Amino acid sequence: MKFGVVVTTIYNGDFINEYYDHFLACGDLENVHLYVVGDLSTPDTCREQLEKYTQEGLPWYYLDPNKQNEFLKPFPKLAAEIPWNTDNRRNVGFLMAYRDRCDIIITIDDDNYPQKNWPFIPGHSTVGKEVFLLTAIGHNGWFNPCSMMEVECPSLGGGETVYARGFPYQRRQPACSQIDTELSTGIVAINAGIWCGDPDVDAATRLVTRCVTKEKFTVDYLLSPNTLMPINTQNTGIIREAIPAYYYVKMGHPVGGMKLDRFGDIFSGFFVQKCVQAVGHRIKVGSPVVEHRRSPHNLYKDLWNELAGMAIIDDMLPLLETPLPPAKNYSDAVIELADKIEEWSGKQEGFLWDDALRDYFRNVAENMKLWVKVCHQLN
Repeated sequence: MKFGVVVTTIYNGDFINEYYDHFLACGDLENVHLYVVGDLSTPDTCREQLEKYTQEGLPWYYLDPNKQNEFLKPFPKLAAEIPWNTDNRRNVGFLMAYRDRCDIIITIDDDNYPQKNWPFIPGHSTVGKEVFLLTAIGHNGWFNPCSMMEVECPSLGGGETVYARGFPYQRRQPACSQIDTELSTGIVAINAGIWCGDPDVDAATRLVTRCVTKEKFTVDYLLSPNTLMPINTQNTGIIREAIPAYYYVKMGHPVGGMKLDRFGDIFSGFFVQKCVQAVGHRIKVGSPVVEHRRSPHNLYKDLWNELAGMAIIDDMLPLLETPLPPAKNYSDAVIELADKIEEWSGKQEGFLWDDALRDYFRNVAENMKLWVKVCHQLN
């Protein structure tokens, strides 16, 4: 198996050394292709950290702006839709790993670190395989992955329930942690790994609870075929054939005096889930667990950037909760979904919704179709 690990960063790349040590200790170095996608402000020290391993013969690549521009030359329309100084640059890493025919493409953030007790590559190696596991059914079609963690809230005490960033506020209930006692089976298209330490919750939750977590599950779960949950880019493995349905949605649109941001991975995670369901594959949640040592953030700025996304996700529930028709492949599924996104957005009215926001989602739908075309060219 060939694993492509994709990450963007504007920091010095300290995470690279820890992943090298982890892969070496687990005997996985020869199977890993690492794509570190730099940005205009990424310091040279990041390149230096990576290139010492490239010089050892490892297929580890630092993608500076020049390399990214050269790679995207055949795709000028898509290149214009991948802005600099945003984490949307990880799209370039996804496409390179796809071009290089990595069997499993894993996305991480630069503040996620592997743990000795949770081998990273073996944890994601079930992608593409048929597994038999207990089923996460949640409640009313929604499962909360934070229910798999022991939560401590310094401001509220222990035992509180928190929800993953992107979990719709209209669907938040403690019952969203339900697990079926019967085993189910399916081919894993996405493996959503969990994070300990600083969990991936929204800024509103973080401001109130200041929560920290550690894992409490002992087995992984298969998500029920009709159940949804937020999937981020912190620790997620995806089968190569699903990459045409995994366009990372562009952020930065001004809306209601705010900026729609910090939801690119959430939108793309929901969209690819719907395609997984249409194709008949499954999503696994659980191992491996990474430690989230969160980079410095201004929580009030995060909240300002997340509020529009929080409201839009609730408006999006009818779209998300309506299954796509069965599809032969991921390209067909995502094109069908793009049409439905365009149709849905054109009907939206009320808080935040204006012609500009409707046009934004029409652009998202167009980019999803453009992404499929680029994947076909690379294939």
